[in-house]
Amino acid sequence: MARVKTAIVSPGEPDPQTKAVYGSGTTILRIGNGGAGATGLLEALCVDYLSTLPSPASITWVANHSRHTQLALMYDYIDIALTYERKEEALAEAEGWSVTHGPVFHDHFCIVGPVSDPVGIRSARSPHEALAMIARSRHLFHSRRDGSATMWKEEDLWSYCGLKPWTDDAENGDWFKKSHLPPAEALIGADQAGAYLVTDRSTLLRQTGLRTISNSTVFFEPTSEYHYFMNSCCALSSPSASPETKKHVAKFIEYLKSPRGQKVVAGYGIGDGWALFATLEEKYAKAMLRRGRPKDGRWVMPSAL
Repeated sequence: MARVKTAIVSPGEPDPQTKAVYGSGTTILRIGNGGAGATGLLEALCVDYLSTLPSPASITWVANHSRHTQLALMYDYIDIALTYERKEEALAEAEGWSVTHGPVFHDHFCIVGPVSDPVGIRSARSPHEALAMIARSRHLFHSRRDGSATMWKEEDLWSYCGLKPWTDDAENGDWFKKSHLPPAEALIGADQAGAYLVTDRSTLLRQTGLRTISNSTVFFEPTSEYHYFMNSCCALSSPSASPETKKHVAKFIEYLKSPRGQKVVAGYGIGDGWALFATLEEKYAKAMLRRGRPKDGRWVMPSAL
């Protein structure tokens, strides 16, 4: 497929390689995504969907962050893109190489940091005020500079404060630490270093279940379906795909939005009532994580400590 021009800004190039194969037999779909693949939800959905088919088949996962996943769709590396940025999705559709099928589940951004809260951002009235407090104190902050949806969300937060700490290492390098780490590794590093960071609910709960973090709590998270920190996932496909591929795409997206697919979303968690994602019907996770912390592989609220 010829590479069309796009106005989407995303440093670097998407990875075309298959990260994982679900099922066995003929590959019927190639799905691109970052977070849901890394946390295991994509595998759970694909395995359940494949079990409904009359004959064996397989689905592959191609791992990239949100914007690179869009580019992977444009380059014909994948058949379905599961992405998190509405502006870029609308731009791709306007350019004619992508069709948006709407949300299929919801994740959530969070501001996370040490349980001891050395800067006192627990008293901040907004995420923007919290980041401004961190900057004034010059306390350690870990920033993912990898082009991900998390990075762009974090940039929006800093810019709202009139700050761009990622642009001046000489001035800010002692407290603003940049990395290209994927979500799980970035969270683990911040937890060990006592740093604040922007991450997502699914990664936080997944790493809680894996017992890789112990010193982090949530200070800000969505409190409604319209909250600034909502991180909803939409399904995209290519209008130039073959008729056979379009058929498989339509069936899988129909499954994702169906009661059966949404039941998988609702039940995907660490087994103690904290679902990693929210369903379309739920709109956002009502079980808040704020003030809780990891303990023995579970997210525990203060009353249970």
